[in-house]
Amino acid sequence: MPRAAGCPFDPPPTLRDLQDQVPISRVRLWDGSSPWLVTRYEDVRALLADPRISSDSALPHYLHLSPAQKEHRRQSRTFINMDDPEHARLRRMVTATFSIRQVEALRPAIQKIVDSLIDTTLSGSEPVDLVQAFALPVPSLVICELPGVAYAGHDFFQANSMILIKRTSTVEQARVATQQLLDHLDRQIGVKLAHPADDVLSAPAERVRSGELSRHEAAGMGMLLLTAGHETTANMIALGTLALLQNPDQLARLRESDDPKTVASAVEELLRQDPDRRLGPERATLRSPRISRGCGPTCGSDNAP
Repeated sequence: MPRAAGCPFDPPPTLRDLQDQVPISRVRLWDGSSPWLVTRYEDVRALLADPRISSDSALPHYLHLSPAQKEHRRQSRTFINMDDPEHARLRRMVTATFSIRQVEALRPAIQKIVDSLIDTTLSGSEPVDLVQAFALPVPSLVICELPGVAYAGHDFFQANSMILIKRTSTVEQARVATQQLLDHLDRQIGVKLAHPADDVLSAPAERVRSGELSRHEAAGMGMLLLTAGHETTANMIALGTLALLQNPDQLARLRESDDPKTVASAVEELLRQDPDRRLGPERATLRSPRISRGCGPTCGSDNAP
């Protein structure tokens, strides 16, 4: 769908028209498939809660937004692309690592990283590339603050994770990037098996020791934990900065306030207004649900979901 002139982050006009007139419609993907595009909030909520809708990327009719994404999921299927009870079982294995207590314990280190990057950026030559100087280094360095993750690997994770999320990456690039990450993390899981500790990679390693996971599954889980936060956080920092610059009255309110609740509310609003992920999530049907509340001209037809 072509975008209008102006802000490149605004939804395409065609998408707006579909949302108003045909909120559930067919679209065509790179592989010739024609899944349903659901654009209305109430319908999306209903579908995501429907047990007939599946997250299982192993289903033959599951949709993939690019050939690279399909190859990556073939090589490394993690709990985010599984249904319950398997999803819940595997998710529980890692949630303790990201408990409120443990994440809050990282706050001083994160503050130090952010302050240092801001100081470096302000002391250098102008102008600077916000993404390269600040937005990307923040999540890279924060992930390396997680116990058991070495800073020396942050460029490696960043480079390979970027390949995996780019729609223009080739199947071969995705295959190589996925395998490099899996091989690296498999070696790290081996280290944790020999020398267990209280860190982010020892959790899946312990599940290997107990027989609950294979080495390959543990490496895939580690890859998900260490790469998922790179690009998403970097994009959100950049998009949030842009949104505030485009709305100087809101930026002024934020700068003038010392109330942490104001900052928290601003972050929530930025996440709502400019979500990092603008399309998705993808789902497949186990059997056909039917949305009863005005799904447009396709309602009641043989092709309606």
